[in-house]
Amino acid sequence: MKSRVQKVALLAYDCVQEVKGKGFEDKYLRHARKLPSMILHNGIMTTLAFMKAKASSDEGWEAILSHLGRYMKEIENKESDNLLKLFGEMELSEYRLYTQKLLYFAQWLKRIAEGELKDERSS
Repeated sequence: MKSRVQKVALLAYDCVQEVKGKGFEDKYLRHARKLPSMILHNGIMTTLAFMKAKASSDEGWEAILSHLGRYMKEIENKESDNLLKLFGEMELSEYRLYTQKLLYFAQWLKRIAEGELKDERSS
């Protein structure tokens, strides 16, 4: 049986592997680096709204938003086509709990993206 840390880390690894070779790795890496601090400073609802607004014109944000939804579905068993609506309908205690859980996943995405994706500035 895998630990929770292993499950979260493996999912983050799989998500980062999905973007390899797709042509927007550098955007994904930049966004993944920003994501944890965005959640901390702006809150999950504002961050999700921002990502949703940007996703239509930015493949990096679109992929990250999709990966957050995948985390909620596969790890937390909370399936929703709209994370903003899902968080909007939560009770405060649940909202705080899942904000912390998404922040934890975002930190894993950042770590793994930094290790797996090439930064265009360092090429």
